[in-house]
Amino acid sequence: MSQPISVLILPEVRAALEAEVTRSGVGGDLAGGLLFGFPLDEQRRLVVGYARLKPDVGFGQRDFALDQSRTSEQLAQAQSVSPQAHYCGVWYIHPTPEGELTDREWIQAQAVLEDPDYRFQDVTCLVLSLYSGKLTFHAFTLDVYQVARGLPPAPAQLFTAAAAEARPAEERRAAPAARPTAWYKVPEVARRLEDEHELLSARYYVEATLDAEGCVVFRLRPKSGYGKLMFDLVCGPGFPEKGPSAFLPIGERRHPIVSPTIGEWTADHRLTDVADEMASWLTWSLDDYVAAAQEALERGDYREANDWLTVVLSLNPRKPGAARLLAKAQAGLNRE
Repeated sequence: MSQPISVLILPEVRAALEAEVTRSGVGGDLAGGLLFGFPLDEQRRLVVGYARLKPDVGFGQRDFALDQSRTSEQLAQAQSVSPQAHYCGVWYIHPTPEGELTDREWIQAQAVLEDPDYRFQDVTCLVLSLYSGKLTFHAFTLDVYQVARGLPPAPAQLFTAAAAEARPAEERRAAPAARPTAWYKVPEVARRLEDEHELLSARYYVEATLDAEGCVVFRLRPKSGYGKLMFDLVCGPGFPEKGPSAFLPIGERRHPIVSPTIGEWTADHRLTDVADEMASWLTWSLDDYVAAAQEALERGDYREANDWLTVVLSLNPRKPGAARLLAKAQAGLNRE
């Protein structure tokens, strides 16, 4: 008999899921969402992030399909913890002591597993059972072979992971090494960065700086269109073979953002490819940012709501409802 798969979950993710259950309750229709993570090896799966989904995205329906545009913010946060992270499973809340997936959840987990855009080999399933004030986690895995044979998800062992597990495998195996210094001064890299700066300057106002981590930061603002949009492309050691990271300034924080070009980066790409796509990509995310502001308002975090809405209105000054929400956030700040 084969050993069960081990599911490791970062302690902060487990705590966040516990808070989701106790804060939101378990009444109504099927509740839960997506998990982000990656396989550590053949026997272990690591969960580094999650997203709670609302009924309007079709969660719980047989034809539910993964849609990165709806969860790009949460995926980016997971990838800031571990660059290897991607969609890896589903989680559900049960208002009963029952720890196994219901038939409906089983069907939906199978739909995620068979999503043609991702071609998973297996998915992780977590059931959070809240009954008589006690919350219990149950873990399962479902793979393509079980589905082919009509078998239900297999029970898995659930453990709390150490933060080091989230690092890429090669980093976990390697001995600590000194951080590369002055990588951007290597002649061929320096020439490439100069070329990138020149190409970007044709369509963007560019401010190039070196951050405390030794990365080159290009802060970009389009010369035409997109309102007052501003975002950062960050290049680090390994560039240009290793692609840039992208961030949206939100108040005093940097919000990581992703796009297909970043995910498919090769040394033949140019930063202008990423920047041009990013400008359009961010305008598609305005609904997500407004939703983030509304959630911040609901929990009384007026500063965060103000920061999100300032970004939204810089991209689209006529975004419906944004100005009204900003007025609420600023009124809350004035009362503090």
